[in-house]
Amino acid sequence: MTSLVKLEAILAGVSFVLIFVTGAVGQVAIHAGMDPKSADFMVHAAILLLFCVFGFSCIGLLLHVFVKMQIGIGNGAVPMIRFLASHERGVTFAVWGFLGLGTLIALPFALQDMGMQLPIGRSQGVLSADIGMTLDEVRQRSSVKMKEPRLMGDASHMSVEQMVFDFKIGDSPVHFPQCRYYWLETPKHDTHITVLNIGITPRKMPKPELEMFQDAARRQLFADGWMPGHYVAGSEETVRMWGGKRTIRDGDYWRKGGTLLMFETKRMDEEKRDEPPGSGEYIVDIYLRPKDYDKKLVFEPSAWAPSSR
Repeated sequence: MTSLVKLEAILAGVSFVLIFVTGAVGQVAIHAGMDPKSADFMVHAAILLLFCVFGFSCIGLLLHVFVKMQIGIGNGAVPMIRFLASHERGVTFAVWGFLGLGTLIALPFALQDMGMQLPIGRSQGVLSADIGMTLDEVRQRSSVKMKEPRLMGDASHMSVEQMVFDFKIGDSPVHFPQCRYYWLETPKHDTHITVLNIGITPRKMPKPELEMFQDAARRQLFADGWMPGHYVAGSEETVRMWGGKRTIRDGDYWRKGGTLLMFETKRMDEEKRDEPPGSGEYIVDIYLRPKDYDKKLVFEPSAWAPSSR
């Protein structure tokens, strides 16, 4: 038995045992007062590493066993078996290298699925746009490289792109760093923007963090003179339908000049049965439309105020 085979056997056995030990250590750490989320991530990361060690070691062992069995049954003279027997170490390293490259490519996605926050990346520039601006005005005011908008069959324009960028609402000082996508449209035979969607959250967030993020965005709008809006019940029947509330979506709508801004929250993970309140991961998008987009909205200072938050 070669030194490599001995090492593989030791690593396979030790890593297999440690996979189970790691789970027990994680439970001990939680009972000792460690944050459950941090402990869970560390346990899963350690198990992933140990599983890779176990798997890679088993590959070499299985190759060694296969060659020995083939030689034992009289196939040692077969060219393929003779090649594997003569180059067992090299073949093992080659397979490790190939699988290791695949592991490195898949590792960031595996860590992200386990809850690790990966670097978002550098902003590609600033997109400065608002309802009523022309496509040329957006290009002139923006530092981000925009793709040429697609000319649709009805002579309207549409541009959709995913990247990391900062968004600035036209002449307003309101800005959102590290946005993740934009979607803009113009009407038929026109280059003025009437539809503008921006993904303003850099990544998925738990509900408490998302509420803080959205509250900061609302404060920006309020400080810049945007008027908050909401829906107001027009009858007692509507109040009953709204669970006793006379207004809904308070602070989700804002208006200034010719622009209506709407916050839309989306849950990104699947809702689980009997999950505790506040569970899940969310993102927030903003939709910009012409100010008269929804005539049922009522804009008034009582719709949202920093002092009440």
